[in-house]
Amino acid sequence: MASPMPEAKPSGATSIAKSSAYVGGGAGALGAAFAAAHATLKGRNAALWGAAAGFQCFVLGSTFWFSRDVLRNNVDQGQGLSYRDDLLYSGFAGSLAGMAGGAMRSRGNIIPGAIVFGLVGLGGQAGLSALAGRIDAPDRERRPILDRLSDSKWWPLKSVSDEDYERELTEKIVGLEAELEVIDEKIALLRRESTGITDKT
Repeated sequence: MASPMPEAKPSGATSIAKSSAYVGGGAGALGAAFAAAHATLKGRNAALWGAAAGFQCFVLGSTFWFSRDVLRNNVDQGQGLSYRDDLLYSGFAGSLAGMAGGAMRSRGNIIPGAIVFGLVGLGGQAGLSALAGRIDAPDRERRPILDRLSDSKWWPLKSVSDEDYERELTEKIVGLEAELEVIDEKIALLRRESTGITDKT
């Protein structure tokens, strides 16, 4: 009996293409829904506006995701990507998506589209990275905002632990005791001097 053929695993390019199609489809569906609703409110052809906006959003979403994944997979060789790499690749992918979206409108929209969507890609990746870092951070790094502010050199108030507070109090008490001893010695000296003056008289 012949053994069953092993199931073929999708290649990296196929996986990227599928995920890009999913992202583009989601973006296209959202764009079509919003455009159709807007056209309905304005008394225009909702189907035409929805189809046009859906296609543009599909191109934007799929182009961004495809170019971003291609860049990440070609550079990442199992060593992981740095925060700077993620920002650069997302910004570059956003620029490519903006160029594609601008080209569908007119040649004059290519450069502005590349700039705007490049900045959107950078900002979105920075926000996602910050959120992911906050979620994945250890519990010891999740401190109240007042504690984090107190660590800043620009914040006038500083938070201290119980041990540090006790140590500071001990140091102040020791300093006060030393000052009191000095004062007692000066008082005793003054008394001796005053007694000597009285004896002479």
